[in-house]
Amino acid sequence: MLQKIRDRAQGWIARIIVALIALTFTLFGAESLLSYFNGSQRDEAASVNGETISRQTLDIEVQRAVRSGRVPPDQQNEARRAILDSLITRTAMEQYARDGGMSFSDQQVDQLLVNRQEFQDSNGHFSAELFQRRLGSAGYTADEFRRQLQEDMLTQQLQNGLIAGTFLLPSETRRLAELRYQQRDFRYATLDEDALEQPVSVSDDEVQAWYDAHKEAYQRPEEVRLEYVVLDRSQLTEDDQSVDEQQLRQRYEQRRATAPREVSDIVVTFGDDRTREEAQARVDEVEARLQDGEDFAALAKQYSDDPSSADRGGRMGAVSEGIFGQPFDEAVSSMSPGEVSQGVESDGVFHVIRVDNIDIDSFDEMRDELASELRQAQRDERFQQLAQQLSDESFSADDLESVADRLNLPLQRTDWVSRNDQFEGDNAVLGEAGVMDAAFSDDVLNNGYNSEPVELGQDRRVVVRVTEHRPATTLALDDVRDQAERSALQEKRRQALAEQADQTVATLRRGETPEGVTWQEVTGATRDGQGELSADLINAAFGMPRPHDGHPGYGHARTGEQQVVFAIDHVDTDVSDEQISSMTDGLWNAQAGQTIGVMTDAIRNHADISQN
Repeated sequence: MLQKIRDRAQGWIARIIVALIALTFTLFGAESLLSYFNGSQRDEAASVNGETISRQTLDIEVQRAVRSGRVPPDQQNEARRAILDSLITRTAMEQYARDGGMSFSDQQVDQLLVNRQEFQDSNGHFSAELFQRRLGSAGYTADEFRRQLQEDMLTQQLQNGLIAGTFLLPSETRRLAELRYQQRDFRYATLDEDALEQPVSVSDDEVQAWYDAHKEAYQRPEEVRLEYVVLDRSQLTEDDQSVDEQQLRQRYEQRRATAPREVSDIVVTFGDDRTREEAQARVDEVEARLQDGEDFAALAKQYSDDPSSADRGGRMGAVSEGIFGQPFDEAVSSMSPGEVSQGVESDGVFHVIRVDNIDIDSFDEMRDELASELRQAQRDERFQQLAQQLSDESFSADDLESVADRLNLPLQRTDWVSRNDQFEGDNAVLGEAGVMDAAFSDDVLNNGYNSEPVELGQDRRVVVRVTEHRPATTLALDDVRDQAERSALQEKRRQALAEQADQTVATLRRGETPEGVTWQEVTGATRDGQGELSADLINAAFGMPRPHDGHPGYGHARTGEQQVVFAIDHVDTDVSDEQISSMTDGLWNAQAGQTIGVMTDAIRNHADISQN
């Protein structure tokens, strides 16, 4: 199908198609055409058992990772795939938990939030102001945080149920502790090239034999020469279009409508110590005294059941939507500064609310910021237009140079590159996820087409074209002779050293003293290392045989390009109760982690997952 479309998208037929597309855009707008071809797929990053993970959700999670410092800002595009994979896993786990009848109610979430120390003031009371501030710094709204906390607790229930059956045998734990914490006294001697009786060399026949046996090491990979263009939002020039007063005013009103409100609140609870009717009567009493002109702050101190805000005359500071429920939010958003509500019932309590202030700067103070936002919106719109044009132009064009010219983008060219090259500098964009996959796709590599635009996050698009292609091949010996000779010589030297080490160990086991061996002694070595000894040497020492029948344990191992001969004189396997306890904790965590990993893999493998 794609072949036929491309074949027909040329000449006068292409002009008719373009004219019809232009007419569709004019009469119905771009959205109608895009939705016809793509539906909602453009907004879908992945789907798990029919449940959509939107690109917007993915973008938000990437920005949270950047804001929290978990992902450096310049690596957010590379992190998108891992973050999307995490979202897929989380969604699949939550679905599995819910299908299994697990739940975590809104009331449980409330209790969890109230009891979390990071949301409590110095008196140990839940602080709505602190809650909002902490969430804002982490990039969450209250509803988003509650929803994610609920998902996390569901997953935790599932994991806890699995690992509850984890157990360890004391005998196994002790044995592993003895292996982990044992200490060794040993001697070692190093044999290097200078220890060989004769210098090692290789003949032409040996080089040829090495090459014939290791031809896979001398493969030149499949390579291409590429042209590519990059559309980068950050490189779009500042839009000179002026921003008029009406646009600024509209933007300000939009910001004002969603700005946090500074409120004071008189909270009247019911349920345990007070019936709903008693609570309503208490609210009526508060309202009557307010109508008589009494001070709101004084009444809050007298009547409010929220001690943290009552001590401050009911003041709660800036409160955004989602903290106290929809009725509370609707009441606050409908009120002007200074206005007091009647009793608002929300989540099992009554609120008498006064809006003290709307937490937003004046229009004049925000003028420059609003103008910058509007210009940024214009740049965003321009980027989307160019991205669509890049997609359309690259699809129908017979080359990439004309596309670059029409969009005023630089055309980049490469020398020979392979699929797995490490790209740096000007060509670093080719190393990002999906770009080389597009270059080596069938349409681009074999049919000679431009690739579809590769999305690198929300800010960049890349189109590639193959100008030359050469398949993988085995390089001739003459082209790699120096490399093959070095490898053959290195292997022959290793074999010679291993043979000499074998002879040295055999001499030691006969109870004789080998010539030219200079011992170095180590006492009380542990697996964690000691002094200047390398990790390779320590690991080799702990792989040697133990002393037997009063004789040291002898052996040898290669470390780097050397052979090391060992004499193990003593092994101490005594362990303390603290070491056994530490081993028990480590083994339990490892076994629990393995159990959770197996469960997670099984759930994902049985899920219907698609990624766009």
